[in-house]
Amino acid sequence: MVVKSTGSWVNSQLVASRRGVGYHRRVIPRRERLLQLARLIGIEAFTERFGPPHSAEPDSQALRALIDEWLEDIASRLVEEAAASDDVIDQASAESYLDDRLRTLGDLLSEAQAARVRELFRAQTAGW
Repeated sequence: MVVKSTGSWVNSQLVASRRGVGYHRRVIPRRERLLQLARLIGIEAFTERFGPPHSAEPDSQALRALIDEWLEDIASRLVEEAAASDDVIDQASAESYLDDRLRTLGDLLSEAQAARVRELFRAQTAGW
């Protein structure tokens, strides 16, 4: 059973076993995360560097170099996504949305890159 929730349990599944009941984070395949990242960067820019996102296998260092070049665009596109979401109604829900998206992207972004995206996102959503 998938449980809709907010906060730290977003995208979690409630799992029952003989040991009890607990939450387990759903694992999003790397391919799906790469496709999402390619869309945030821009399909053309991603494809120019690595080939089509549905088949590209960039190494982490090269991928993070591309992310560095597009951090402002990534943050702006995340703001656009948040603005279009029915679940985002204020600054707090925008932050929650961003947290979920960054968790989804996982280790594709370095901690420093994720922190910079947060900073840029907050600046663009400060008046919400």
